[in-house]
Amino acid sequence: MNALIVCSITVFSLIAITVSAQNIFKNPILKSNFYIQPNVGFSQYYGDLNGKKLWNQHPRFAFGIVMGYKISPVFGFRGQFLKTNLYSKRTDQNVVFSSRLWDCGLNLTVNINEVLAKYIPDFNEKKLLKFYFYSGAGISSFRSKLNNFESGELLDKHSHIQHKFYLPIGAEAVYKLNNNFSVNLEYGDHTIFGGTKLDFTDKVKKNNDHYSYTSAGLQFRIAVKDTDNDGVTDKYDLCPGLYGKTELAGCPDHDNDGIADKDDPCPDVAGELEFKGCPDKDGDGIIDREDDCPNVAGLKELHGCPDKDKDGIADIFDKCPDLPGKSEFSGCPDRDGDGVIDKDDKCPEVSGRAEFAGCPDSDGDGIIDSQDNCPIAAGKKELGGCPDRDGDGVTDKDDLCPDIKGLVAFSGCPDTDGDGVPDNKDNCPKIPGVISNNGCPRLIAQEKEPEIAFMKIVYFEPGSTVVIQTYRNTIILDDIAEYMKEHPKSLLVITGYEDANEAEYKNFHLSEKRVNYVVEYLKQKGISPTKIKKAYLGKKNPVADNNTSEGRTQNRRVEIKITK
Repeated sequence: MNALIVCSITVFSLIAITVSAQNIFKNPILKSNFYIQPNVGFSQYYGDLNGKKLWNQHPRFAFGIVMGYKISPVFGFRGQFLKTNLYSKRTDQNVVFSSRLWDCGLNLTVNINEVLAKYIPDFNEKKLLKFYFYSGAGISSFRSKLNNFESGELLDKHSHIQHKFYLPIGAEAVYKLNNNFSVNLEYGDHTIFGGTKLDFTDKVKKNNDHYSYTSAGLQFRIAVKDTDNDGVTDKYDLCPGLYGKTELAGCPDHDNDGIADKDDPCPDVAGELEFKGCPDKDGDGIIDREDDCPNVAGLKELHGCPDKDKDGIADIFDKCPDLPGKSEFSGCPDRDGDGVIDKDDKCPEVSGRAEFAGCPDSDGDGIIDSQDNCPIAAGKKELGGCPDRDGDGVTDKDDLCPDIKGLVAFSGCPDTDGDGVPDNKDNCPKIPGVISNNGCPRLIAQEKEPEIAFMKIVYFEPGSTVVIQTYRNTIILDDIAEYMKEHPKSLLVITGYEDANEAEYKNFHLSEKRVNYVVEYLKQKGISPTKIKKAYLGKKNPVADNNTSEGRTQNRRVEIKITK
């Protein structure tokens, strides 16, 4: 009766402990299932009569049965019955010990796989091999005797069966053959407490009476249907056709993030519980599949991308990520607001035009202000952006006669009579004169009259003997003819020239032709060839720059010098 009371108290205590312990692991409870496990093995006595040896070399056959009840993936409890004989002999003490023993106990079991799975992902994922620790309490019933080793004489014995409280502790390994059958290996140590000692001896003044049981058995689950063989019965399996995890009610979790695949929008990538199983690698609160920048923490309004310059444009789309800019310029600034971003604007502080890389052209002549010599007056490119109203090739700001077409040699002023004195300095602008007389002719009778009275020039088109009418060449020739008629003693020296670009002619052929043209013209006007001396100098003696159009025009000439 006492033993029954102790067993009852032990059972209820362990149930309470088990239910309380269930709160340690916040797993969904695997619905209860029963199993029965017959086993056979051998027992070993360890006690005062065994000295300090852990192996007394006298194991005895033992058998037992276990009936278990699993209440969660981690915890369960079981009742165990064991029947065996204990045996030991001490030749040094001339005694032989033997005891017929059976015990009954209730054990709390802990599934080590499930505990380790909390810290080691994929640990024994198929759960074919499981490891358990167990401990609890029980009643050991035994009747022992002690005999003389040599004579066999009875030295001591129990007059009746002894019932003592014992503490079991052990471990077992269970290998699952299928959903309903498993094989197991187990080792347990049973320590007896209080009262008359198991072996009649207590030499070390402490409880040293204990024995072990090593066994192998076959485990049967009772009335359990588990189609996918994942350890969760079909009745409570939310995914009965798929092998899953017990803590997820039998549903699989391929990415091992603790969220069943059926509830996981990202079943192949481990994620966070707060995102229903989807990952957020950069921790910005936006799941990777919706994050345009999953490896860098960013802003929700920019789909998870950062914005270093805080201009509202994500860095991955911002061509100027370190400078606040405008969306229409892909995040680049335009300080002067001319539509050309600063990094491409050669004049970023002044509003300009796109075709001039952001630089202004105030006068609209196609030349930017920084390169325009006349930035507020439209002009010509070849004149540095300055205007030339009379079109004589001299800019207005440098033209002494800006409204009258003139010659470059005379700062834009004309020489109407062709005497080499510009009209603005010629006291006789319509009558050929000499420089020394401010453009007026000298009297032939004047003393110290120079040999050359005056000179006229006729200009020609490129590569030809056609005179340029705009230079009033015909009028000049007519004036010379009239002068010669009025001064029959005067002589003419006519010299022909070419510009540097005209083709070479042997013996200055083109300049000769030009001289002959003038001579023939004067001849038709009544001037005798005997009054004329000719010379052909080709490209010699240029009077202007052959690199300009105006200069070459002045070099394509025939000079007519009038002598006494």
